[in-house]
Amino acid sequence: MRSIKTKLLSLGMAGSMLLTLAGCNLSTPSSVGTIGDVEIPAGVYLLAQYNAYNTASGLADLATGETANDVKAVLKAECTGTIGDEEVTATGSEYIEKLTMRAIEYYAAVETKFAELGATLEDAATSEVADNVDSMWESNGDLYEANGIGKSSLQAYLLNAQKASTIMDLIYGAQGTDPVSDEEYTDFVNNSCYYIESVQIPLVDYSTYTMADDTQKAQLEDLAEQCRQQLSEEANSQTTSTSALYEAVATYVPQAMELIGATMEDASQAVYYAGSQLYTPDDVANYGDDEYNNLTDPLDEAGMNQWTIIDLGTMLLVARRIDPFKTYTIAQLTSMYDLLTALKSDDLQNEFYADGAALPHALDEGAMKTYSASKIKKNV
Repeated sequence: MRSIKTKLLSLGMAGSMLLTLAGCNLSTPSSVGTIGDVEIPAGVYLLAQYNAYNTASGLADLATGETANDVKAVLKAECTGTIGDEEVTATGSEYIEKLTMRAIEYYAAVETKFAELGATLEDAATSEVADNVDSMWESNGDLYEANGIGKSSLQAYLLNAQKASTIMDLIYGAQGTDPVSDEEYTDFVNNSCYYIESVQIPLVDYSTYTMADDTQKAQLEDLAEQCRQQLSEEANSQTTSTSALYEAVATYVPQAMELIGATMEDASQAVYYAGSQLYTPDDVANYGDDEYNNLTDPLDEAGMNQWTIIDLGTMLLVARRIDPFKTYTIAQLTSMYDLLTALKSDDLQNEFYADGAALPHALDEGAMKTYSASKIKKNV
């Protein structure tokens, strides 16, 4: 499960690879112009464009034999997806152009708001950026070099993400200009989140990536039912049941591992198959949509505090939903989880997109043509 603390770090220019062009001795423009008072470095533009390419390549209607790494094919293919609230069908080239513009508008809006607030980044934030830049460079240096990349624009992108996070704290944080109240947090937890206790019964031997066969799965289902019955008897209060969960995983997980032919080096590792956590809307979305959610719909059907078995494909989840306020206060929950990001990041993201689009654009068309998406390199 991905941490909600990282959400703002992916806003605006999310993608699997971050590209930048800076610090290179090339006779190319160092900037593609300005949005508002913010100069858009060529590297930031290329970063946005590359990430846009990655998105478009996943949506492209490619012919047999063509792949997402075939840049020419992706640029010509038809892409259908959602940009903001708009359903868009366009060629790959046009789709990438739209996404790229949206991303650099976001970048400019963050820089503008950060300056308006007179904000500064803490040393810890800048140190984190420096470490991440070094790590990313070490992992993908060859690809960066092949695309004419320097570190400074990569750093600018990551600093922009830190600025977005700082802006959120300055506006909605406890000391912000419009702080989120305890009542808002409480309503959010009660109506948008799920606190779930669970035991994972594995259906996959990850040492060989072998799924349980039908016979094994039937045995594992029986084991999960035994686990459910035990938890129904021993973890039937409305508060969290840590000791009962640990007892259950210690009993049933090693048996499950043996059934699928997997090994557990240390029995103490079974504790990692126990879960007790708050799931935010982003977490829940990983399991389905409003039409049907593979995690929450079975829990809703079972009812609060009732243990049930959920088949998630790679595991059988013996789980129940409980009211976290029977165990924790809102102050404790906000210290345990990044509820501020979960509650406000979407609103702030939409605000940045809108503000960036509304800023005056003085972009250099010639410079943007120089950095055409057709020049993207996917392999080195």
